[in-house]
Amino acid sequence: MNKNIKHICKDIQQGKQLEAAIPGLFNQLSNQYHAYANVRLAMHYFSFYEAFCDDENTWSKDALETMEQLNGIMKENILQKQSGEAREEAIRRIDEIRKDNTKHVDVLTAYTDLFQIYEYVINRVEYRFKGTINAVDEEELSKEILRYIFDSEDNLIINDKIKEMIGQLPVRVTKQKYFELIKGSIDAYLGADINSLEAFLYILRTSAMLHSEEDLKELYPQLWEKKTSLSGIAFKDITEKEFHKALTLLQAATLMLETETTVYIGLQELTNEIYTLLLCAPYAGMVEADSEYAERTAVNIIEEINKEFENKLKNDPSEDLLEMLTELEGVQEAMYYEQAMMEDALFEIKERQRSLTESLMLEQPLQVLLRSQDLLSNSLFIDLDKLVVSDEIADEDKIYEEKKALIQELSALFDQSDRMVTRAVMANTINKLPVFFNDHKEVMDYVLYSLERCTDAYEKAACVEIINDIMTE
Repeated sequence: MNKNIKHICKDIQQGKQLEAAIPGLFNQLSNQYHAYANVRLAMHYFSFYEAFCDDENTWSKDALETMEQLNGIMKENILQKQSGEAREEAIRRIDEIRKDNTKHVDVLTAYTDLFQIYEYVINRVEYRFKGTINAVDEEELSKEILRYIFDSEDNLIINDKIKEMIGQLPVRVTKQKYFELIKGSIDAYLGADINSLEAFLYILRTSAMLHSEEDLKELYPQLWEKKTSLSGIAFKDITEKEFHKALTLLQAATLMLETETTVYIGLQELTNEIYTLLLCAPYAGMVEADSEYAERTAVNIIEEINKEFENKLKNDPSEDLLEMLTELEGVQEAMYYEQAMMEDALFEIKERQRSLTESLMLEQPLQVLLRSQDLLSNSLFIDLDKLVVSDEIADEDKIYEEKKALIQELSALFDQSDRMVTRAVMANTINKLPVFFNDHKEVMDYVLYSLERCTDAYEKAACVEIINDIMTE
């Protein structure tokens, strides 16, 4: 641990010598974020290049174009010296790329929820073509489920297991009861800030296939075609031929989703790290740093991989490159402890010393550090424009309007959907709601009612198999 950094952080936490300590922290943390971003970029860039060499032909055109843009920004704005004007333009471009990455992942997430609905349905018609099925002792199975749910004293674990089971049990609640549950969950946000309410409604809508169709069609028309084909199947009267067609469509969609989601996670890692380097560049290097050697090694790795991309090569890594990567092993972990201490001091400044940072004309570097902290966090797709909690509160009128709008959307969806798809949507949204049971008995009654009211022996057999698999994992 750098003694100077430790001393600066202690002064800030104790509110001592702040006019010297705050600029000192900003210089040290700018160095830290710049070095940390370089090291992470080197490691992620290498992994991304390996994935590109193996799977390029399965990546979408949009993903490949984004990769080209990032390669260009790294070459022109990270590996070469740049003017302030060029850096500002690069920050604008990288911010646009980041938003585009996030939009793609939002759509991929919506598609994932959408195809989970059809997976739910396909799993429950599969037994029609399997032959003999075993009878189910509903009461004994209900007791087993209850024991599984309540085998912990941790309420969070219990609630998660309740939601898990609700999501797999046959759905036999009426639409009226379902809508009451939806309304009650929204009512719980009365008096809460608008952002939290909107986040909850977003989860419900994506879980119910209510995402904007325009975005889905525009970004991934191939997935939309598969969705359209699946939505045209009457699952209630599905034939074996239609079942296998549906299964093939689902498997192809799942593979594409897994591939594309992995690619965009990799793209966002690179984007966040490049963004951080661009932000911190004017402020880094003001003081000596212990990480200079590691940072130079990281830059050398980035440069070598960038040349491979530029020359459109797919080579095995050289011995020199592998040796440099070995030198970076453990560096991130070593940097983290010191960084965490500085971030605690940064939090203190953000919460209690804003007037002083303004008087010292340090508001701009403070914003750079706060944004860099978010970019290097575990939340890859954090919305940088919505980090401040809204002062607006969800009042009765807002709650009423949101309930009305969502119920209308769900009703319209159910009116045009196959009955089994409707039940799948109910299952996929009910398990996103706060637990609505008051005691063990209510849980038992719901489980038993769901099993006893399910008169489709094939659906029940599928549910039992899925639930047993979960309980024995």
